[in-house]
Amino acid sequence: MKLGILLTTTGLLIAIGFASGVKAENVSHVKQLLETKKCSKCDLTGAQLAGINLSGADLSGANLRGANLNGANLNEAKLNEANLKQAKLQGASLIAAKMHGANLEGADLSRANLSLAGLVIASLKNTNLTSANLIGANLESADLAGANLRNARQSVANLANVSLKGGSLSGIDVQGVNLRDANLTNANLNGANLNGSDLTGANLKNANMANVDLKNASLP
Repeated sequence: MKLGILLTTTGLLIAIGFASGVKAENVSHVKQLLETKKCSKCDLTGAQLAGINLSGADLSGANLRGANLNGANLNEAKLNEANLKQAKLQGASLIAAKMHGANLEGADLSRANLSLAGLVIASLKNTNLTSANLIGANLESADLAGANLRNARQSVANLANVSLKGGSLSGIDVQGVNLRDANLTNANLNGANLNGSDLTGANLKNANMANVDLKNASLP
């Protein structure tokens, strides 16, 4: 039964690939991913993978630019240094995913579950993280310039050295977050809960601090 579903899914993706002009080698990489969950450095540009179970998959260094991964299961997937620029990841599950150095510029991660995900030095410029779950995520030295984190949950997340220039943290609950040396220039922190957070050395130039809870916080 599972084999039948796999073959049907593969056939559908191949058909979509040819219909949209995707090169044959890209289609073969999609097939490889579905059959083995091992596709390091594969070319999966624009691949249609919405709702697919890719838990534990090895996609390190893969090119997933513009791929549709809405609702996909990427729990514990290896996405280190993967190119996910402008990828669609709405409602995707990325629990404990390894995304060290991944490029997520302009990606849509709204409502995605990134709890415990490793996003060290990842690029999240202009990324949509609206209502995303970032509890326990490690965003040390990540670049979040222009990112939208409205209503995202980041309790106890590690955000050391984060760059959030021009980004939005409006309404975020980040109690106890490590924001040491973070770049929050022009960031929108309106209504953010920074209770008990470490802001030592943080750059808050022109940041919107209206209604921010800084109780017990360590300030610059």
